[in-house]
Formats: sequence, structure tokens, C-alpha cells
Amino acid sequence: MKSENEGSPETASRHSTILPWLRLLRISALPTAISNILMAFLLVHQAWTPTLELCLLILASSLLYLSGMVLNDVFDIEVDRVQRPNRPLPSGKISLQTAKTAGYMLLLIGVVVASLAGWVGSGSDPFLPTSPFARASIIAVLLAACILLYNGLLKRTLFAPFLMGSCRGLNILLGTSTLIPLATGMTTSAASPTFLSIPLLAWWISISIGTLICGVTLLGRNEAVESQKRLPLFIACGFIIAGITGIGSVVYCPMDLELSPLVKSIYPLIVAVISLTIIRRVVGAAIIATPLAIQSGVISVLRSLIILDAVICFLAAPQPEYYALIVLSLLIPNILLSRFISTT
Repeated sequence: MKSENEGSPETASRHSTILPWLRLLRISALPTAISNILMAFLLVHQAWTPTLELCLLILASSLLYLSGMVLNDVFDIEVDRVQRPNRPLPSGKISLQTAKTAGYMLLLIGVVVASLAGWVGSGSDPFLPTSPFARASIIAVLLAACILLYNGLLKRTLFAPFLMGSCRGLNILLGTSTLIPLATGMTTSAASPTFLSIPLLAWWISISIGTLICGVTLLGRNEAVESQKRLPLFIACGFIIAGITGIGSVVYCPMDLELSPLVKSIYPLIVAVISLTIIRRVVGAAIIATPLAIQSGVISVLRSLIILDAVICFLAAPQPEYYALIVLSLLIPNILLSRFISTT
């Protein structure tokens, strides 16, 4: 016997309203942005405390990420009318003006929340040039600018993949932005060099993952096109391999983390094992060069971000393994949601 609301017109209408928004936001990929923040925060704090700062950074990152997804479709609506007519905007399920408003509001609120996280982390001196408030605000504004430039003026230029890589790299730096070195054990000594008050270790990871995302963006740039030239696809593979190499070699970066010989030797091996599947998928996509193969390669790399973030968490805090396991568990919503909502 059906319940009172089951199959009702109101329920169907609600579902038909929510699903297009989830598709527009590409909600299935959101866990990758969250895992970046959890990893980066742990990398410099060695714990997920202060909790309020972490929660605000996760919220800010999520808002900025979702704004990028919405604005991507806003600026690409004419292309999608031809190549993806079933997307929420060209199909008319969500109006263009509503999507524009939502995208810019998410962007603005994301920057404000990031600044708030920095304000909370700054204590009594928020207006110092090197304070968490200044760092978080600057990084968030730069991230918002990269989102706008990528989706707007520079989307069809050679700079687009580098902008997308910069977005991901800045997202990781955002996760480190509330660090106060002397209060957390990450010192500014010669053994742990910093740049703009952010440890070199965080920059290393940020640039490596940014390079990885630059490659996957180049790989999937024309994924809907049936016939593609192989050279750009193989160049994309080169960026992806370079990014993975950077992640695996971070143990050679000067840092204050005290790594045991076992962790220092096993970490690059774990990254190498994970990279085998990634490289096989992306190189296969470059060889076959069909939309389905390329889309599979792109999704494989994006999903592996969560796994790589979990491995970096193991490097940052190998004894309490639950940090890495919690980040790894973000694969569950990522995989489940991607069955109903496309990641690309």
C-alpha cells in the first residue's frame, strides 16, 4: 500500500526541481574539493583542530567550487545547446538568469566565509599583512578571480588548463591559510622554509596537484568531440604524470614533519601503485581518443584525488590512521552520486 505522498505530483515536482540543480552543481565531484581542504589543513596543523576554522574553510571551499560548476554552464550555454542539449540550462529546466544569480552569490559568499575563517584564526591581530585573515582573504579572492577567468574570458585559450590547475592549487592553499606557525609546531626555521608564511611543503603539494589538474583539464577539454588530435592528449598525459611524480616525491621537500624511515620509504610506493591505474586510463584515453574513453580517464583522475589526499594525510599523520580513512571514505558519496549525476 502506497503512503500518502508516494508518487504524488508534489513529490514528482520536487524531484524534478532538485535533480537539475544537483546536475548543474555537479554535486558528485564536491567531495574532491572537501578532501583537498581536509588534507591541506592536516598537513600544516597535524590535527583537524581548531575545528571552527576547518569547518569554515570546508564551507568556503565548497561554495567556491559549486560556484565554478554553475558559472561553467552559464558561460558554456551556447556550446551545450549543441553538444549537451540535455544539461539543465539548455534544456530550460533552470533559467539562465537564475543560474547566473546563484553562481555569483555562491562565489561572493565563498570569499566572505573564507575571510571569516581567517578572521577566527587571527586572534587579536587580524590586520597584520601575514595574518591568517589576510592570507585567507587574498587566496579566496585569487581563487574567485581564477574561477571567473577560466569560465569567462580565457575558457577557449591556452591559459584555461593552467587556470583550472591554479584553482585546485589555490583551494589547497586555502586549507593551509589559517596556520599560525609558532602555535602549531610548524616553525619558520631553516629546516622548514616558508613562502608568504605558508610552509614549502604545502606549496609543493599545491603545485603538484595543480599540475595534475592542469593535465586532466587539457585531456578533457574537447571530450565531446568525436575526432581529436593525439598530440594535445599526450601532452595532457605528461602534465598528469608530472603532477603524480611531484606528489610522490614530496618526502624530499624540507619539512618539520618527523617521518619514520618506514613512512618515508613506503609513501612513494603507495603513490606509485595508485598512479598505475591513473596512467593506464589516461594514456589509453589518449590512444583511443573517443569521448567515452576520455571521459573515463578524466573521471578516474578526479576520483583518484580523494585517494591521493588520503595518502598525503597518512604522510602528515601516520599514527592516527583515522585521518586518512575519513578522507578516503569521501569516495563513497563521490561514487554513489556519480551514478546519477555526471562528474564532467
